[in-house]
Amino acid sequence: MRTVLAVVAATEAAALAALALHPCASAQEPAAPFALPEIPAALTAPAERADYLTYHYWDRFDFADPSLFVPEGTAERAFVDFLSVLPLAPQADRAWARLFGRLRGDAERLLYFADLGDKYLGEAASPLCDEGQQILFLEALLADEGLPEEERIRPRVQLRLARMNRPGTVAADFEYEGRDGVRHRLSDLRAERILLFLNDPECADCRRTKAFLVSSPVVREALRAGRLALLSVCVEGDTPSWRAASVPEGWTDGCDALGALTDGEHYYLKTMPALLLLDGARRVLLKDASVEDVERLLTADR
Repeated sequence: MRTVLAVVAATEAAALAALALHPCASAQEPAAPFALPEIPAALTAPAERADYLTYHYWDRFDFADPSLFVPEGTAERAFVDFLSVLPLAPQADRAWARLFGRLRGDAERLLYFADLGDKYLGEAASPLCDEGQQILFLEALLADEGLPEEERIRPRVQLRLARMNRPGTVAADFEYEGRDGVRHRLSDLRAERILLFLNDPECADCRRTKAFLVSSPVVREALRAGRLALLSVCVEGDTPSWRAASVPEGWTDGCDALGALTDGEHYYLKTMPALLLLDGARRVLLKDASVEDVERLLTADR
């Protein structure tokens, strides 16, 4: 049986890299004992091929075979491969709708795939965590009339949280308090680019990220040139560790005294720290970014 790796084709290096993210998706071990679709030879563009593959991926999968649904078994490995190719497919929403269409009327299998989506797309520690795909997955799941009402509560909440401050949308405004007790708003900042560093000084990863930002020549140059405003906010409020932490030169520093960042109404902090890069109109350019992501965009701005 051909694996997804073979189907997508050797020229599509991105698919190979994506499948290598998870041990279940190896080139040596076929993901599932079912025939993957034959992609028409007329489709030569990687995006077209990925769209076709993901849309028809489950066509020959036997959803009635219980042996495929054991923990970490065939169905789960096949789902991981499916997720790995989806980022290459511009019409991934159609692929999700197609999968849930195959599950219509089978509540047990529907809940099985709902759990897999939560595990691989929703958990921050997953190498396949992808908020964009999670949104498409949740939208398709909730569109299925066969999903019991009591099972809709969690995905509805997840979808609301995932949609917060998406790239291309205007970041929610919020109030923060400076060390002098004066309150300010995100919307008060004026710069071509605004970097939000949402953190807790007691978090080891937050301290490491802070050190990376301080030592970054790209960030320092953008701050000096006035092109970048960097707002660091302690999400735990006015704590002793925040008071004791140093404020790097050029940074704006504050704390979330009102709990605006942790009340689940406007921001959802899946990981700590959280880096969001905004433009001058507070439109989100990068969400849950790495320092390297921020540096690349700031470098491209020069």
